[in-house]
Amino acid sequence: MLSILQKPFNAFVLLLVIFIIFPFTISNFLGDGFYEKLIIFLITFTILTIIAEIVFLFLYRLYNGRKYNFIKKTPFNQLFNEPHPYLPYIQKKNFKGQMSATVDFPLYKNFHAPALSTNNLGFVNGPNGDRNIEIPKPNNLIRINCLGASTTGNHIVLNGNNHSYPLELEKILKQKTQKSLEVNNCSQGGYNSADLLVRYSLQIIDTQPDYVILYHAYNDIRPYLTPNFSSDYSHCRKNLSEEYWKFSIGSKIPSVPINFINYLTNKFLFPGNERYALLDVVSKGKINSEINFSEGLKAYERNIQSMISLSSSNNIKIILCTFCLYLYDKIKNDPLSILYKKIVTEENEIIRNLAKKNNLKLVDCYSLIPQEDENFLDICHLSPKGMNLLAKHISDSIEIS
Repeated sequence: MLSILQKPFNAFVLLLVIFIIFPFTISNFLGDGFYEKLIIFLITFTILTIIAEIVFLFLYRLYNGRKYNFIKKTPFNQLFNEPHPYLPYIQKKNFKGQMSATVDFPLYKNFHAPALSTNNLGFVNGPNGDRNIEIPKPNNLIRINCLGASTTGNHIVLNGNNHSYPLELEKILKQKTQKSLEVNNCSQGGYNSADLLVRYSLQIIDTQPDYVILYHAYNDIRPYLTPNFSSDYSHCRKNLSEEYWKFSIGSKIPSVPINFINYLTNKFLFPGNERYALLDVVSKGKINSEINFSEGLKAYERNIQSMISLSSSNNIKIILCTFCLYLYDKIKNDPLSILYKKIVTEENEIIRNLAKKNNLKLVDCYSLIPQEDENFLDICHLSPKGMNLLAKHISDSIEIS
C-alpha cells in the first residue's frame, strides 16, 4: 500500500528534475564562449545530478522505510501477463520465466522472488510454478483449489525453499492421509473479488475441485475508495490491452544508471518492469479516503455470495477465511492504514456472516494468527512463518481421513 507521504515525495522528485534542467536552456549556448559554457554546463550538471541522486535516495528511504531498488527492464518476450477479453489481465499459460528479483518488504529484507513459471491454466502452481491442473480431474484425486490474489500467490524463496500457503497446506494434508491429494494455487496478484468471480466461473470451476479455499479482502479497498463507484468496478479498472503498448516501449528504452531517473521513467512515462507497474497501468482514478465505502462493501458481499452459490450448485465445498491485516509500528498511526484496517474489519464481518448464513466452515485467520512482525512481510502479506500458521489453521477445517 502506498503511504500518504508518497504523494509529496513524487512531487519532490519532479521538482528535482526541473531544478536540474531549467537553468540550462539552449539560450545559454548562444553567442561567444560556447565551449567554455559547455564545460561549465557539464560540470554543473554533473554536480547537480549527484546532489539530486543523494537527496532522492535519502528521501526514498525516509518515506518508504527501505532503500530504492533499481528497476530492471523486463524484455517484452518476458512479460508475465497479457490482456484478456473478460478480465483486466491474466498470467500467460505455460510461461517459462527467466527474471528473478530481490525484494525488500517493510518487515523483511532481501527476499528472493524467483523467476515465475505458469501451468496450463496460467497459474503459478506447485513448487516450481508449472505444475499442471489436469482436466477432467483424475479419479480418486482430492483436489483443493486456493483462490485469492498475491496474499495467496506470495511465492518467495527463503533459505533455498519456496514458500506460499498453498504449498504449506499441501505438505500438511499429505502428512494426514495416504489418499491422492493436491492443493492448487489458483491465485492472481492484484485481483479483486470481481476478477476472482469471473475467473472462478469461467475457468477454475472446470477443474472440478472438491474444496475451494477463499482468502481475500484487501484488493477490493481501492474500488471502494475510488470516486464514481460502479458495482462492476469499471470505474477503477482498465483492460491491459489499452496500455500494453507502454510495456513494449518501456522494455526497449535503454536504462540510465541513475536511480531518480529510473524512478521517474517507470513511474510517469513508460514502465519497464511489470512486477512493479502492472496495477498502476490497469487502474484509473485516485483513492479518496473521505468516500463512503458502504456501496463497495455491498458489491464485495455480492461477489463472495456468488462464488458461494456457484460452489454449492457444483457440489464444491467452499471454506471461507477472514483476512489478516497488521499495522506494524511504522504505519500504526498512518490515517490511510487505519482506514484500511477499519474496512478489512468490516469485510471480515461480512465473511463471518456469509459463513453462518450458508452453513459453511469458517477459518477466522484474523483472530488466529498473531499480529506480530515475525508473521508478516508488510501490512497484508504473510511471512513464511505466517503462511505456515495460515495453512495449519485451514488444514484443521478440511476433513480428509
